[in-house]
Amino acid sequence: MTHPRSLPLLDAFRAQAARTPHATALVIGDTSLSYRALDDASAGLATLLRRHGTRPGSSVCVRLEQSALAVVAVLAALRVGAAWAALEPDLPPTRLRALLNDTDCAVALATRDDQDLENLPDAPPVLAAEDLDIAALAAAGAGAEPPAEVPESAPAYLIYTSGSTGTPKGVVVSRGQLADSVAPRGAVYGSEPSLFLMAMRLSFDGMLAGMFWAFGRGHTLLLPTARQLRLAPELAALARAHHATHLIVVPSYYRRLLADPGQLPDSLRLVVVAGEVCTPELVRAHRERLPGTRLANEYGPTETVVSCVVAADPDPAAERIPIGRPWPGATAHVLDERLRPVPEGATGELYIGGAYVALGYARAPGRTAERFVADPFGPPGARLYRTGDLARRDERGALHYHGRTDHQVKIRGARVELGEVEAALEAHPAVDQAVVVRVDAGGEAPRLIAFLTAAPGHVPPDARELRRHCRAYLVEQALPGRFVPLERMPLSSTGKADRAALAALVPAEPSGGARPPGQERWTGHQRTVWDMWAEVLGHRDVGLEDNFFGVGGNSLKIVDLYSRLDERWPGAVRAGELFDLITVAAQAGTITERMGPDPADPAAPALDPADAPADVAGAVAGAEERHGARSPRAPGRPTPVAYEL
Repeated sequence: MTHPRSLPLLDAFRAQAARTPHATALVIGDTSLSYRALDDASAGLATLLRRHGTRPGSSVCVRLEQSALAVVAVLAALRVGAAWAALEPDLPPTRLRALLNDTDCAVALATRDDQDLENLPDAPPVLAAEDLDIAALAAAGAGAEPPAEVPESAPAYLIYTSGSTGTPKGVVVSRGQLADSVAPRGAVYGSEPSLFLMAMRLSFDGMLAGMFWAFGRGHTLLLPTARQLRLAPELAALARAHHATHLIVVPSYYRRLLADPGQLPDSLRLVVVAGEVCTPELVRAHRERLPGTRLANEYGPTETVVSCVVAADPDPAAERIPIGRPWPGATAHVLDERLRPVPEGATGELYIGGAYVALGYARAPGRTAERFVADPFGPPGARLYRTGDLARRDERGALHYHGRTDHQVKIRGARVELGEVEAALEAHPAVDQAVVVRVDAGGEAPRLIAFLTAAPGHVPPDARELRRHCRAYLVEQALPGRFVPLERMPLSSTGKADRAALAALVPAEPSGGARPPGQERWTGHQRTVWDMWAEVLGHRDVGLEDNFFGVGGNSLKIVDLYSRLDERWPGAVRAGELFDLITVAAQAGTITERMGPDPADPAAPALDPADAPADVAGAVAGAEERHGARSPRAPGRPTPVAYEL
């Protein structure tokens, strides 16, 4: 199959805007933009970026929640010839500092109250999002001069990944490389008019190929807001409301969406899973619930430009789901330690070559030389990217993933280097050595357990202090779920930390146990909610006012918490409220307000039977009048699911 000729991304978008100016290009939240409006708004914002000193070769830091303005900023950066770097507002300060150190950030699009950005030394000028109105930008950009010619070898974007040494790595991808990644996807995505729903953040490179495929061919891009992305039922409702035809999603999130067969619409023609291992169980669940919808499994590290390998319509009866074959323009080699092809059917390290090999790591020539090596099978000057993934080819030539050569894991679509987590822990002055092991969690994302020894003269910090410390260095997916202090670290015969021995020391999940001091003054609801938190989080280091997400919680764990709360107090709390009610005190207080005090509380007022509601549903109905209607849930229907990428 020949590699389609790659039209520059901006040229493809602008040509489409000229052909179908009134067609809908982008929908997010309450905003819907036509191709003309999106083109004009990006031209208007490009003018502002130039006024703030943005030039070809510099970069634009897009530090915004998922929004239409963030998408406009990406196109505006392309117009200027600058690279964009999408940074979520919740990114740890260390990653923000690393990006600003590694690239010439001319201007940051951010909110006016972005304290992390403001507190950085030598922070770039800020273009306040509150001052930018898309309609005004479009009016200012109407009839703008065509953008200047920019070489396709110029950087298009910079995206950060976890680093094994503790320092995040900024991967730089050129405009031409991204265009090459987009060009061949019609063979899988199709060419009919489509509506692409991307269940991903803009900072996740997995969404870029679908986004630019849509913009270059007249389709509609449908993006969830941050809230819709966190709550799977709301994302599914978004798909139904707009009759989405394509869904691009991480496998663990897709598993949650499939939990309720009525959630996803039959308008879907294709679901693309990427970012994690796709299992036979997931393929079977897809076939059972959406028999008329095709499924594709994409694979590709960030360094190989979104995805470089694809398996279309995998067989659900297969023992292992392949990652497939290279996209046209990419090459894949399974090699031994001397860069020789392994025997047919044998396992080796996967190397990717061809058009999909990124430029390298920002301002890190040593790291780049280590992972981007000369291609002995290609033309002079060609390079291979050493993925660190083990793979083999089956008898049909399809590639299969067989794990890692190092200590890297994927957690809810994010690449996590255990070395980076260990380095973050060892940056604490009271920690001498830290070793992190992964524990598989029965089909869900793996969990991380941190073992540590105290620095001389110190006692091991408690789990709450370690979590607070780690949040300044690590993304949410990389935060350990448990912290286990040791007197000494077990060593292997080579003198290294014995990870196998540590894995055998993983403590059992707690059940019950002592609550913190002062619990005798808690209400009955507070004690019950606290017990649920301890079971869900796997530890008891929780106070009444601690933030759920700050003590090891995540959006998958909040699903478990919601199920327990709803079983104990049916209808008292809605799933979406748990992203606002993030403390034991707040959740218990809301339950008390809506359901009344716990009768077991000594101070609880006696309830006159004449004043009691006829049933629990009556109490819930009264609460719904005050707090918003709650959709009825049929018996046996799975509880709503929350998920955050």
